[in-house]
Amino acid sequence: MQVNYFTVGIVIALLITLIVGIVKTDRKDEKNFEQQLIDQELKPREQPKPQKADKAM
Repeated sequence: MQVNYFTVGIVIALLITLIVGIVKTDRKDEKNFEQQLIDQELKPREQPKPQKADKAM
């Protein structure tokens, strides 16, 4: 049985490229997710406006 090293090399190069692409995308998505969490935590909550009591005459 003979091994075609050229084909094996191409497959390995493609797998490495795929893994690097997945890792880069994961880090980018993680940063975006963390930024969304930070933005949500820093937004002030809307509080209802206090109603003024009518003065009795």
